[in-house]
Amino acid sequence: MSFTGSEAAYARLWLRGLLLTLLTLGFARPWARLACHRYLLQHTHVAGQALDDVRSPWPMLVRQCLALGLLAGIGLASVGSPLRGLLAATLGLLIWPSLKLMCRQHVWQHTTWARRPMAFDGRPGPLYRVMGLPLGGLALLVWTWLAVAWWGHATGWVLWGMGLGLWLLTLPMWCWGWLHFRQSHLRLGPLRMQWRVGPATVSVWMLQTLGAALLVLALHLGLATAVLGALLWWQRQAGGMAFRALGVAQLAVALLALSLWLTAARVWPEACARLHKLVWNRTGDRHLRLRCRLSVAAYARMRARHGLLLLLTAGLYWPWATVQSRRMRLNATVVQSRVGIAALAARWPVK
Repeated sequence: MSFTGSEAAYARLWLRGLLLTLLTLGFARPWARLACHRYLLQHTHVAGQALDDVRSPWPMLVRQCLALGLLAGIGLASVGSPLRGLLAATLGLLIWPSLKLMCRQHVWQHTTWARRPMAFDGRPGPLYRVMGLPLGGLALLVWTWLAVAWWGHATGWVLWGMGLGLWLLTLPMWCWGWLHFRQSHLRLGPLRMQWRVGPATVSVWMLQTLGAALLVLALHLGLATAVLGALLWWQRQAGGMAFRALGVAQLAVALLALSLWLTAARVWPEACARLHKLVWNRTGDRHLRLRCRLSVAAYARMRARHGLLLLLTAGLYWPWATVQSRRMRLNATVVQSRVGIAALAARWPVK
């Protein structure tokens, strides 16, 4: 696989779409998103043939209006009655998997390779079996939090904390279930992909990410505490005149926020790179397999640099970061096929 796109060309397209979206108050967002997505696909080559996106923006506009209508309904229901707003949010949470499935099916069924369409044959039933437990548990936790707050007894908070802990324990299973559903319902013509990873592997990835985040956060909090102590000492030496406009509490909150941001910037890119390799190294069937040779360290360094540049440019560096990240991921991915490309194309009709 290879990517031949240009940062400058994609940036011009992205900035033009952003301006058009702002001028039309969001109405032109599907057209802008589709143009950017088509550029990325048309410059992605697999076995010498380019991908493409043949979607129409009108279904995207309908889904956007549905999502906005759902959010508006929740907001209106919350006016004057938080309980009604919470009920509306719970109903919206139940609808969300269906909207996500519709979006994924529409994307894959209109993605082509050498004018041959891909497909995604996922169904709502299996998706709700995968996502029902975490979404239902989240809604139950919110409702029981209101009940415990109304009760006001310490025993209730202990029981609620135990329920929260049990819900957090199910997150690795939910993450594995969603990835398995997403990867195992993708079809490339006559080939049906499978994801050969067990829940234990995803749990190990999540535990490693959590452990690394806690260690890095502890280091940053220690440095922030030292900086805060040094600033307070300097304030006493200056007779209490330094940092008068900024109180100790505000300074501590600012250092805490900086520590959290630095931790996320350090840990999240590496976690994403490991997950990307875990997902695509185990995707395939007996005729075709994908292999990802992405360097985790190099990708993490690049994403950390992108995060700093995005912060310095107020987000305007996004198109350059998108193209560079995509190029590194795709150029490190190899398709291994036991059948000839011509034989595969012969059994994969052109649309």
